[in-house]
Amino acid sequence: MKLFFTGISYLFHPFIIPMLGLFILFQAPTLPNSLYIYDAIYFFPGPVKQDLFIILGILTFAAPALSMLIMYWNKMIKSLELEKKEERIYPFILVTFYYVLAYLFLRFRLQDELQHPAMMSFLFGIILTFIVSFILNFYIKLSLHSAAIFGIAGLVLAYNQSQIESNLYIVLLLILLGGFVGASRMFLGAHNLKETVLGMTVGFTVVYLSVANSWYF
Repeated sequence: MKLFFTGISYLFHPFIIPMLGLFILFQAPTLPNSLYIYDAIYFFPGPVKQDLFIILGILTFAAPALSMLIMYWNKMIKSLELEKKEERIYPFILVTFYYVLAYLFLRFRLQDELQHPAMMSFLFGIILTFIVSFILNFYIKLSLHSAAIFGIAGLVLAYNQSQIESNLYIVLLLILLGGFVGASRMFLGAHNLKETVLGMTVGFTVVYLSVANSWYF
């Protein structure tokens, strides 16, 4: 069981989850509630999807992961699991910086017609989630794993509400998956029930509200 839950924790690490959200937006077929085809991200041109996936993969996964390893090798943090609240401060700031870069890249380098509100507000919602988590970290060590996976559930639910043909069953699958992720963190002793539920609530609420209301600038 320990091996199973450890695998779940690594497979659905917070650094990986945003790419899962983008993958769902790119690959899950929907029909827009308008006559403009690009109101459904599924219909974005293939080369655009590929370029976005690579660029955002570098800025939201590869760069943060490498930076974390460098911090670990230089003994700035004692564990990659960031077991203590105090160890999370600098990684929080660093990862938020990378997501701000990713957001600014899309905002100022991507064609206006391809700046879909769901995609833009999703990235903005992730930044807000990190900020909220950073503030709460001074009081409680909420589960970022749970916040990440439930954030994707909030994304998919909010996005599909703007589509005629949707894939709401994906939300149910993500919630089920989020349960396994949360259980893995508790089983491994990384978080208690309160920290796990708080992570689920923060991740889902912040990202859902961001995407549903198109919060971005």
